[in-house]
Amino acid sequence: MSTSLPRMFTSSDVVSNVDFVDIDYSTLDLVNLPSITANTSGDVSVHIELKTVRTARLKFSAVFTGTVHYTVLGFN
Repeated sequence: MSTSLPRMFTSSDVVSNVDFVDIDYSTLDLVNLPSITANTSGDVSVHIELKTVRTARLKFSAVFTGTVHYTVLGFN
């Protein structure tokens, strides 16, 4: 029987003229790499890079101005 509990972190950031955003979800105190989903208010793709148990980078396919929404799901 596992004692790990699922943890979720959701947020959004308003950004201007950027090609990436670094996010910090260290408050989740995760033990394994989480699953991260992200989308934007504009017509750009988002890729997850440099993922750790505490932070990740959301890389945009083009310079972006707008809102990026993301969800982090993992276990502690």
